[in-house]
Amino acid sequence: MGFTVAEGSFIIKSNSYPSFQLKHNIDVNLFNTFKCIFNTKRKIYTEKNLYNQFSVSSIVDIQKVINFFSFSGLHPLVGLKNIQYLK
Repeated sequence: MGFTVAEGSFIIKSNSYPSFQLKHNIDVNLFNTFKCIFNTKRKIYTEKNLYNQFSVSSIVDIQKVINFFSFSGLHPLVGLKNIQYLK
């Protein structure tokens, strides 16, 4: 959860579609876990051989992210990430 609060981003792309992204140093196991948690087959992109990026933008995948953060048994988002989430 702390990793997501620090590294996750809810954004609106230039094509007006919502997106959720996580970017961090290369850690294949961590990013494969994101794919499992959000039950998606989205590819993990590697940037400059330094960073991995997980990104979802389909309505179904965004709803999975929203459901994940809305579940009362998990720690809530706070600060800027909560503001991004609410928007």
